[in-house]
Amino acid sequence: MVYIISLTLLVALGAWVVASYLRLFHLYERVQCAWLLWHRATLRRNECLLDFATQFAAYLPAGDVLPRDLHRWTQDSGRALEATPTAPKEGNFRTIAMAERYLRRAVSYSVHTLETTQNMQQDAQLLSLCSAMSDSLYRQDEQMLLYKRSAKEYNSALHSPGVGIVAGIFGFSPVAVGQ
Repeated sequence: MVYIISLTLLVALGAWVVASYLRLFHLYERVQCAWLLWHRATLRRNECLLDFATQFAAYLPAGDVLPRDLHRWTQDSGRALEATPTAPKEGNFRTIAMAERYLRRAVSYSVHTLETTQNMQQDAQLLSLCSAMSDSLYRQDEQMLLYKRSAKEYNSALHSPGVGIVAGIFGFSPVAVGQ
C-alpha cells in the first residue's frame, strides 16, 4: 500500500514537472515569436527610414546634420538588432531602447520639418516615403506591445509558486520587458 501511494505521488510530481516545463516552453516560444515579429518590423522601419532620409536630405542645406543623424541612428538600431536575434536580457534591451529613443526624436523633428516646409509638402515621393515610414513605425509599435505582453506573462509564470524550481532546473530565465 505504501508503495502504491509513493508511486502515485511520484507520478503526480512528474506530471506537474512536465506540465510546468511545457507551459514555460510554450510561453518562451511566444516571447521569441513576438520578438522576431518586432525585429522584422524594425528592420522594415529602418529600410523606410533610410529611403526617407535620402530623399529628405535633398531639401536641406548641404552639411545639415539631420539626414546624417537619421542614417547614423538607423544604422545604430540595425547593429543593436544584430546583437539581439532572440528576446534580450535587460542590459541588451537598454541598448536597443536608447538607439530607438534617439531615432524617434530625429524622426519626429524630420516630420515636423516636412510639415512646416512648403516645397517639401509638394514632393509626392517624399510624402509617400513619409507615409510608408509612419506606417512602419505604427506596425513596429504594435509588435512591441505584443512582445511586452508576452514577456510579462512569461516572466510572471517564472515567478509563480513552485514553477521557479522547474525553471531553474531547465534553464529558463527572465527576459527584458522594457518601460
